[in-house]
Amino acid sequence: MQSIKTKKLVNNALLSSLYVALTLINPISSGIFQFRVSTLLVPVPFYQPKLAPGILFGVMISNIFSPLGPIDILSGFLIQSMTLYVFNRLFKSAYIKSIAYGIWCGIVVGATLHYAVGAPFWISAFSVAISNIVVAIIGTLIIEKKLSSLIKKLAY
Repeated sequence: MQSIKTKKLVNNALLSSLYVALTLINPISSGIFQFRVSTLLVPVPFYQPKLAPGILFGVMISNIFSPLGPIDILSGFLIQSMTLYVFNRLFKSAYIKSIAYGIWCGIVVGATLHYAVGAPFWISAFSVAISNIVVAIIGTLIIEKKLSSLIKKLAY
């Protein structure tokens, strides 16, 4: 029993660390036009919900380094919580979850940027939503075609 808990903790920590690393090495991971390579990992919990904390903490840690600081940590928490704990239960298809995630990102990040720096809401929301939908769907394709059996085993 302890071994299973330890394995779950380690796998979540590894996923979180990978998310942070992919975000921090990416020069366009925040702002009005963002393309986070780390978003490829967002669909992982769609296939293995026990790995949701890894993504949640990865996003929050990554956002510590954002130019917006605390408000970005809060918005990242809001985005991932809704995605991983609501959308993941509400929708069956990982592709629909990816689209819902991207739209939700656009709304929350657009609102955050508008509030924090006066960026135009609709331009921010649209650009962030499109980039997140595209990257999350690519991540879903990669997981479905190459990694789904591995990911399903990770939290056990």
